Amino acid sequence: MVPGEAFYPEERTIQQWIRLAAFKAPAQFTYGNSARNLLFGPGSTKFDVSLLKDTKITERVTAQFRAESFNLPNHPSFGNPAASVNTTSTFGRISATSIENRAIQFGMKLLF
Repeated sequence: MVPGEAFYPEERTIQQWIRLAAFKAPAQFTYGNSARNLLFGPGSTKFDVSLLKDTKITERVTAQFRAESFNLPNHPSFGNPAASVNTTSTFGRISATSIENRAIQFGMKLLF
C-alpha cells in the first residue's frame, strides 16, 4: 500500500474499481503492508418476487396458481475486480458478471 493514497477512485466504474496508484508490489521475498480483506467488490443485488392465489374448488380441494420472478429488475451482479498488483493492465478491472438473468415461471398445483 502507498500511504496517503485512496483505495477507491471518486467514481467507481467497471474499468476502474480500485486505484492502482494506491498499491505497489512489495520488494522481492518480503511481505506487503496491506491488511487482509481490505478491498470490497460491488456486491450483488437480487430481488425475487412470488405471488400466489388459492382458489377453493370443494371443501377439501384447492387449486393454487403461482407466478414467480427471479432477479425481477434484471440487475447485473458483477464479480470482484482483479487484485494482482503485478498485472497492471487488469488490476482493479471487473471482467465478470453472473449469468443469472431475469427468470419468470408460472405454476399451478392441486392441493387435496
